Amino acid sequence: MKSVSMRTWRLISQRNSIAMLVNKLEQLALQLDSVADNPERRITVLQQVPTINSTVDDVLRTVEARHAQFSDRLLARQQLQAAIGADIDMPAAAKEMLATDQLAFYAELLGDMLYFFTGSERGRCVAFNLTVEELLFFVRLLLEEKVMDVETLKAVFLFLSRHARTSGSETLSYESLRKKYSNVGQNAKERVAALVERLARRAAQ
Repeated sequence: MKSVSMRTWRLISQRNSIAMLVNKLEQLALQLDSVADNPERRITVLQQVPTINSTVDDVLRTVEARHAQFSDRLLARQQLQAAIGADIDMPAAAKEMLATDQLAFYAELLGDMLYFFTGSERGRCVAFNLTVEELLFFVRLLLEEKVMDVETLKAVFLFLSRHARTSGSETLSYESLRKKYSNVGQNAKERVAALVERLARRAAQ
């Protein structure tokens, strides 16, 4: 049985931490949405304020602790780089080793940071060959045809904003997705219609 590296254990720990943080925030957001949509329950939020603040504070403390760890790693590397110097006279082979070490450090640091913030070392790991409007309209069709079922659209927007990228958009914001969902242009609808036709022909083969 292969031994598990320390970095692998660290990533597993981070993944569990991420899952707990995201779950806390999503549950809180969904809870507040349901209250906001119900005028009879809206006033109950006044009693929930201490719990809401405690949950948000707990998440912020965790993020702050991870930020401090990342900062410490970067600071230690900067101190090492300052001690060595950029123009130090050394054999070509030694420079190659130094450059390889620098690249390895940044690859690991950035991978750990991406893993913490997104749950994947590659960051936004779901790539769609669609524009944002096309993707949202396609999702809308799936929901309207009961192919996909969610309690609220917030869950869809949260997933896409954390994990997805589209043609022309490396990052997707929750608020932007929410605003565009109901304002898809006709051109985007026609391109999705053509896509659905191609899918239907492929399925019939």
